[in-house]
Amino acid sequence: MQEIDFTNLGLPKGTKIAIIGGHGGIGAAMTTRAREAGADVIAFDTPTAISERGEIPGVLNLEIDVLYETSVSDAAKAVHKQWGEVDAVVYVSGIGDADTPTLDYSVERWDKVQAVNLRGAFLATQSFAPLLNRGTGTLTFIGSTVAIQPPPGLGAYSASKAGVVAFAKSVAKELAPDIRVNVVSPGITETAFLAGGSGQGLGGQPISGESWFGDEAYQKRLAMILQGRLANPDDIVAPTLFLMGAGARYITGQTIHVNGGLYLP
Repeated sequence: MQEIDFTNLGLPKGTKIAIIGGHGGIGAAMTTRAREAGADVIAFDTPTAISERGEIPGVLNLEIDVLYETSVSDAAKAVHKQWGEVDAVVYVSGIGDADTPTLDYSVERWDKVQAVNLRGAFLATQSFAPLLNRGTGTLTFIGSTVAIQPPPGLGAYSASKAGVVAFAKSVAKELAPDIRVNVVSPGITETAFLAGGSGQGLGGQPISGESWFGDEAYQKRLAMILQGRLANPDDIVAPTLFLMGAGARYITGQTIHVNGGLYLP
């Protein structure tokens, strides 16, 4: 059993982390903060996302396309070659879309959202979970509040993230007690994801709530959040990194909601 250091409940120094989707809004913040905390990090993302964000200093920046099984398995082989074993794997990769009624949604758009958000999580689990340290390894998926509180117009995205939650619970049971598996579920976060995700020609820049929703709709959303603001990436990164440490050693199969009070289970 891991010993808990109550003087430092954060990420243990020297933790080896593979972040899939490490150049998006949340992913890049996670990559940077983990490195600052003393972790060794390999950040995977699409060539477009890496180009838009730029290579993140101090980490190994490698390409992946979660749509393709061979790309994911090759990424896992790169981790094995670099480290042998890995302490933590985080699946951040995901794409969203503008609000669109289900009856107007194309099959092609539906399939791509499911492929990146859910099928990619499955492929990553198959390839990366065998590399995780037994006894201390962690696998974390980034979910979404809409998985359990789906709004109109986000049927495809909500369904994909609900699938991630169910998938994580199943995997947590399969890999217990050696590996802990959890979901961190953000509320609305000010990143390029609001406009569909990184790698979408947005230069990797944050998108403000006002610019994306419009002022009136933005104010309505703020009124629903107890904290009175949208999340920023660090709000999501901190609890994700905490789950990798001994302070979270008895947490598995859970969805950690990080939404400022937008959703109260």
